[in-house]
Amino acid sequence: MCSYLMSETGWRNFGVTRLANMVNVDSQNAGVLVERHEHVAYIKIDRPEKRNALTQAMWAAIPPMIDQLNSDLSIRLIVVGSSSPGVFSAGADIGEYRHHVGDLEWGADSQRVVGAALAAVAQAHAPTLAAIDGPCFGGGAGIAVACDFRIATRSATFAITPAKLGMVYEFGALVALVDLVGPAQAKKILFTGETFDATQAERMGFVDSVVGDSDLEAATEAFAAGLVKTSGMSARIMKEAIQRIMSGHREECAETDEFVNRALRSADYHEGVSAFIERRPPVLES
Repeated sequence: MCSYLMSETGWRNFGVTRLANMVNVDSQNAGVLVERHEHVAYIKIDRPEKRNALTQAMWAAIPPMIDQLNSDLSIRLIVVGSSSPGVFSAGADIGEYRHHVGDLEWGADSQRVVGAALAAVAQAHAPTLAAIDGPCFGGGAGIAVACDFRIATRSATFAITPAKLGMVYEFGALVALVDLVGPAQAKKILFTGETFDATQAERMGFVDSVVGDSDLEAATEAFAAGLVKTSGMSARIMKEAIQRIMSGHREECAETDEFVNRALRSADYHEGVSAFIERRPPVLES
């Protein structure tokens, strides 16, 4: 027997619905931008005057952006970064929380909105890469952890500080952090709220690689170039399969068999096999 329920999806949609009563969501002016260069989409946090601190409107803009990108099968990679060098994100805009201290309903709703955004990033169909330069704190670190891969500059710094504010990190972000670095490192990061540098982040597995401060764009482009050469369809299916494995589903069944069947029915499979036999580079469609 094999079944898999992505409960986060329902949670995400609930959070976005509740948000409609909290803020006016306008993705064009919310401080989060989307750009596209061929097969790569870039989501850029764009509030440099506040060190890219994320307002509720900015968090709310992320799920519809991801949904739109999910519908475009030509997207091979989604890069999440900053519109300005030297800062990834200072995290959630604590100024908003200050104005709602004691309002339990607002606090619960705000957590759902943050959770919805992080779930959208984590469940994006295409592979995701966080390109990190400068401070990557709090909810900003949550976005980075939600991505499939993370590249950081040597000047990048990291901290997750809810314990210093008398708060608790969003539960989905806790799960993702423990999955990424293990429970012991997660406890140290969370309980102390201490800032750690890129070298420490790489050592504990928080980031995949560290590059020179001027090399982030080139490293991101090189990473994208490697993915663009392969089948986006294969990557999307295997990402879905890995998500199921991470949720504890490890037995083969009709649902997991369908992963292979979907590939076998695809144009990419036929092109890939033909190109291999003919000793030529494949021309993959998706």
